[in-house]
Amino acid sequence: MQSAAGRGQEILLPHMWLRKLWLQRTLRNYPPYDPPYKVEERLLPPEKTRENFDYFMRVRHQRMAYFREWLRRYFRIVLKPDTNGVEALNRWGNKYAGLLLEAKPSGGPTDAYFTYNPPWTGSSAGCNVVFDMGITLGEFLITNCPKLYWDLDPISAVLPRTGTMLKREFGMSFQRPSVTGSENPASSWPALHHMHTFAHHRMHWTTHPSACRYYRQLKVVRDLVRDELLNDFKNMLRKYPTFGLDGVQREMSLSEYLDLVDSEAEQKDDGNE
Repeated sequence: MQSAAGRGQEILLPHMWLRKLWLQRTLRNYPPYDPPYKVEERLLPPEKTRENFDYFMRVRHQRMAYFREWLRRYFRIVLKPDTNGVEALNRWGNKYAGLLLEAKPSGGPTDAYFTYNPPWTGSSAGCNVVFDMGITLGEFLITNCPKLYWDLDPISAVLPRTGTMLKREFGMSFQRPSVTGSENPASSWPALHHMHTFAHHRMHWTTHPSACRYYRQLKVVRDLVRDELLNDFKNMLRKYPTFGLDGVQREMSLSEYLDLVDSEAEQKDDGNE
C-alpha cells in the first residue's frame, strides 16, 4: 500500500506499520470495484455515466455485505445500520482509513480514487475499501431516512450553474452516485466523496510530524475531527427530511432559494468568494 520509504518524506509511526502490514494481508483477495468505464465520471458522456451508475446500483448491496463481513472476520467489528454502527465505522476508520489511500511522493493521496488509474489492485487496493465504506454510510442513511435514495446527478437539473462548475473541477466526484431525495432539491449527500475526504484527513495521523500537529489542537477540535463520520451522519438524521428548507422558505420562494444557491457557485467560479 505504501513503500517502505513511508508517506512522501515522512515515516509511518511504529504502530501504523503494524496496522499497515495487517491491512495488506486482509486486502489480498478483496474484490475490486469494476465499473464498465474506469474514467473520472465527470469526463464521461451521459450514456457511459449511466452505465457506470447502473453497475453501482447492481453491486452496491453485494459490496456492502462483503465489506461488513470483512470487518467482522478480520477486525471483529459488527456494523449495524444505526448511529452505533456508524460510530463503530468511525472508530475503525480512525485507526485504518489513513492507510487505505496510496500516497504520492510529495505527500497526499494519489488521484486513483477518482481516475481509477492506477487500477484498484495491489498498492491501490485500499480504494475499494474506502469506496465500500462510502456505500455503507450511504445505505445506512437511506435505511434511516426512507425518502432518500441514490441518484446519478441530482444537482444539475435544479442548480445548472453549480453542475457546470463541478463538471469542470477535478476530484469533486461529479456524476458519481450521491444520496438525494430530501424535500430540499438543492441538497444531496455525496457519501462516496465524503469517505475519501475522511480517509485523506486520517492520512495526517499516520506520521510523526502530522500526528503531533493533531494532538496540539484544542480538545474540542480534536473531538470534532475524531468523530467526523458520526457527527456528519447525526447531522443528516437531524435535518431530515427538509435538510434546512423550512427555515429558508419562510423568507423566500423555492425558486428564489435555488437561484441564490446557484449564484453562489457562479461567484466561486469567478473567484469572488
